[in-house]
Amino acid sequence: MKTTLAFALGALRDLRRVGAIAPASHGLAAAVSDAASAAPGRIIVEAGAGTGAITGELLARLFGIKRFIVYERDPGYAKLLRQRYPWIETRNECASDMVRLLGGQTEPVTIVSSLPLLSMPKIEVRRCVSAFLAMLGAHPQTRLIHYTYLYPWKRPFALPPGNLRWRRQAFILGNLPPATVWVLENRAP
Repeated sequence: MKTTLAFALGALRDLRRVGAIAPASHGLAAAVSDAASAAPGRIIVEAGAGTGAITGELLARLFGIKRFIVYERDPGYAKLLRQRYPWIETRNECASDMVRLLGGQTEPVTIVSSLPLLSMPKIEVRRCVSAFLAMLGAHPQTRLIHYTYLYPWKRPFALPPGNLRWRRQAFILGNLPPATVWVLENRAP
């Protein structure tokens, strides 16, 4: 009940940054966690954690995590995440700041994004996508796991020329709304 109320209050504060009508389902959280478990990075960055539905699943399924950093702009959600998971780093700031925090990283990072790129202000989308691309460019094994709603064939964002490729990981019909999990990774030419 506390999570449902927190989600509703966050949606009332700023629906454009919530981007969903309900927290991620267990099926979506499991599919995202499965994709993250296949990635080599033991540093996890979650962008837009909301009430923590995916955060909890990542913590339950991933082993050997060296560092877990959550970015959540909504202060109410950030407070809830700090209460639920006090042992992870919860940052109440834009996910684009990950480059400042982890830009010199010498090992792969697994980035999990729940950001509503279609409804966020365009300037924030550009900043966050630039941060994702910078992190992917910093280490060839860094991966981005991102899910989208509505169009299961439409990739989350366009890519610059190079070795980055989107791969559709899963489609979760039982989520509200149905969601597609995508993985962005480096592929040798």
